[in-house]
Amino acid sequence: IPYPSYFHPSSTDEILAWQDKMAKIERPHLFSFVGAPRTDVHKAAVRDEIIKQCADSTRCNLLKCGGGGGGTSNCHDPKSVLKVMTTSHFCLQAPGDSFTRRSTFDAVVAGCIPVFFSPHTAYSQYAWYFPADPGEYSVFVDGERNGSWRMEAELMKIPAERVERMRRTIIGLIATVTYAHPNSSGYGFRDAVDVALAALSKHVDAIKSPT
Repeated sequence: IPYPSYFHPSSTDEILAWQDKMAKIERPHLFSFVGAPRTDVHKAAVRDEIIKQCADSTRCNLLKCGGGGGGTSNCHDPKSVLKVMTTSHFCLQAPGDSFTRRSTFDAVVAGCIPVFFSPHTAYSQYAWYFPADPGEYSVFVDGERNGSWRMEAELMKIPAERVERMRRTIIGLIATVTYAHPNSSGYGFRDAVDVALAALSKHVDAIKSPT
């Protein structure tokens, strides 16, 4: 199931207002990355390349965590993280300590199109929550290419019309990857728990009634 994000809507109006805001907000940055370097050899190579390319690009907004200074505290500040993501068209999702990243769901809430470097970050784990066709809502860059990719060039090649379609899809997913506030009432959307329970019920029914 999805990592809990910073957004826990308590009403239909709140989720609709947030979706509308994410659809209309200005996004001056082509892409962004929120994260820290890693020591694991493979993960370090991918992350180091992402951080380098982001830092070298005038189109990227980098919030680097770790290493002292204000980066570490900012990375745990919801306002700082959302400010980076809500002002970006694409949010880079390098594998962390595990393939899954909470940042993936923060990006969805921010209406920011995720860019994955491993199919296991989302595609193989969240079939209940994301469209079957990854191209409808995300971009995939093979992290095994060892830096032969150029992030800015890869993203600049995507037509504006496709970017808008992907963003609309992402914004439409916000309700189902968030967790409604426990005191919510009259919440007119299925949240992450509702989706999981429905999928589990369907799975159990299939086991009981094999075809």
